[in-house]
Amino acid sequence: MDAQKASSDLIDLYQLLGDSIKGYNEAAEKVKTPELAFFLANIATERRTLRHELGEEARRLRPDADLTDGTLKGDVHRAWIGIREALSSSSDNSVLQECARGEDYLADRFKSVMEDEDTPAEYVPMLREQGTKVAMTKANIIELGKSIKYNKDQVHSS
Repeated sequence: MDAQKASSDLIDLYQLLGDSIKGYNEAAEKVKTPELAFFLANIATERRTLRHELGEEARRLRPDADLTDGTLKGDVHRAWIGIREALSSSSDNSVLQECARGEDYLADRFKSVMEDEDTPAEYVPMLREQGTKVAMTKANIIELGKSIKYNKDQVHSS
């Protein structure tokens, strides 16, 4: 086990969860439907809990760990979303599509850290639980997007 690599992976996940929190808060502000805004804000709150748990474990492995709030890649992704929204008509469904894309990346990263031989076995259950929560969130987002599209189609066909 490489403790330095393991702590770097946990810190990376911590920072990605920071990106997720920022992204969901921004998404909650951009959507038009109050219930959807509430749903997205709740995801941000849940991510704070996951991030706190990861931060504690990263500091246990490396007490001097630099736990910053997010990554440059996350900042760029959010800026790109802003540019795309400015160039096109922003819809709740397009915001959900971006959220799902972010969930894909986060879920893949959790999976790769879990499967890394440098990840201490004691962290795998926590990572599996958090990765499962990310996957469930993505599934909920996809279903919500389908529901919004269905409802929109029903209104237009009436």
